Amino acid sequence: WTMEEEAKQRAAFAAVDAHVRDGMVLGIGSGSTIVFAVERLARRVKEEGLKVWCIPTSFQATQLILQHALPLVTLDTHPIIDLAIDGADEIDTHLNLIKGGGGCQTQEKIVASNARTFIIIGDFRKEAQQLGQNWRKGVPVEVSAQCH
Repeated sequence: WTMEEEAKQRAAFAAVDAHVRDGMVLGIGSGSTIVFAVERLARRVKEEGLKVWCIPTSFQATQLILQHALPLVTLDTHPIIDLAIDGADEIDTHLNLIKGGGGCQTQEKIVASNARTFIIIGDFRKEAQQLGQNWRKGVPVEVSAQCH
């Protein structure tokens, strides 16, 4: 494992351990750090008998939820989300962030806006004095044909 992988895993495990409780509806974000969060969530479900319901923000999140045999639900059946967990592309010292570089921006925003609590998992690689310092791909913009 690299130092980066270990940092992502530690951040993801800490977020799940600190915030996920029995009976929660969870928004599951996208990205490499979320892989570790879902891994930890599945372990806690198995070991502690937690009951949770998961709403994905992307195809990747859907696959992770199914691979770990977690209950997959939708906003249609569970319109209020207790906790949404996602990652960021970059986070500045004022906790402003760039999100959406992975291409699931609209669904991530919909899930986050329906969540009572929204947390971002980030490790040292995402830290910047100002936005754009490390993330050089520009500010992500997603255009939706349904929103004209």
